[in-house]
This record gives sequence, C-alpha cells and structure tokens, in this order.
Amino acid sequence: MTRFRSSSKAANFRPPGGKQCRADMPKLTAAFLAFAAIGAVSPVFADTATDSQIFGKDPGKGRAFACFVRHYDAAHLKAHPKQNVTDMLVLVDSAYDAESQSRSYNLTLGSNFRGVVKQFQSYGGCSGAIEGQKLSCYVDCDGGAIDVRFKDENSILVDIPYGARLEDPDASLDEEPGANVPEKAQFGPDDKTFLLSRASPALCVDLINVDDKQLLLDAAK
Repeated sequence: MTRFRSSSKAANFRPPGGKQCRADMPKLTAAFLAFAAIGAVSPVFADTATDSQIFGKDPGKGRAFACFVRHYDAAHLKAHPKQNVTDMLVLVDSAYDAESQSRSYNLTLGSNFRGVVKQFQSYGGCSGAIEGQKLSCYVDCDGGAIDVRFKDENSILVDIPYGARLEDPDASLDEEPGANVPEKAQFGPDDKTFLLSRASPALCVDLINVDDKQLLLDAAK
C-alpha cells in the first residue's frame, strides 16, 4: 500500500513515484501534473471495448478498478522449482479525465515468495496507447517494466521479463526502498510470466492507498 496522495483533479489517484522517489515527490508530482496538462505524458484514450476487457464492464467516466489474482499450489511449485513467487495480485486503478477524454492507468503488483510470509509490492504508471491487447506499465524511477496482456475476458498474462523493483508497503517514508526486502523475496529465473484470474476488487484492497480503500470496496459491491 503506497502512501502517496494527490488532491489535484488532474491526478485524483496515486501519481507515479514509489518510495524510491519519495524525497523528490513534491517535484515529481508537480512535474507529472504539468506534463499531463501539456500532453507530454501520453494519455490512453478511452476505448470502450478495451476498457471493458480490463474492468469486466464499461467503466463509463468514473474511477475504475480491476483486480486479478493467482495462488500457486504445492504441486505447481514442486513442478517449477525455479519459480519463487507463490501468490500474486494485480490492481489496475484508472481515472477518467473529461478534458482530454482519456484514461490514465496505475498498476500495483503484490507478490509473495517461498519462505517469506510478508507480501512485497511494485508500483508503476501505464502510459502510451494500448496496443496488441497489452497494457505496458513502468515501475517508478527505473525500477523495471511490467506488461499486462489480456488473455480473455476473465484472465490476464503478467510479463516481468527483467524483474521489477519490490518495496515493503509498511516501510517508513525515510527508509531506502528495498531496505526491508529480504534476499528470499526476489523474482527467480522462472518468474517471468504469470496467468492471473479476475477477482473481486475487494481482494486487492491492501494494494491501494488507505484514503481510497472505501472507494475500492464500494466498487466491489
């Protein structure tokens, strides 16, 4: 659960910037809003068919959430000894901007690993056009890339070909990113592509800002 806040109408949900960027967050937020205002940050123009595939329905012009999950059982992990991920959750958080008639997308990835109880998270913004049924997302401050491919109406493929920076969601603002991430909590050689299934947004409530938890829970009703 990243703790960034923004009260601006232009970015009414978490702006780019994980804990790696916290020291520079005021400048980053101002820059992000300024770039968005002049179009330097490419909006994703609303596409009813594509949005319906992401969110399972036409999101209209409101805030929209999509949650996808996967638990790997003991048999799967035994058959894939080089896969370190045991559980994965993905939250896509989207806001509509009436002026540009476009949507912005943020992604939060929650991962659990073998031998580690705690979940660790990755955060990124998804920019550019949605091409080839894929949403391309970039982990804050050069922390890697995550692609979300739409397999069918109820499942996605998450590609992390080169890994992605992980953060402790409970770390304080003045801690270095990754400071509390144990060595065992890392993507392994077989942690490249994951098949996740659509779930109620309520299952991804721990991936969103505390201020927005109720909004997500209301969307799950």
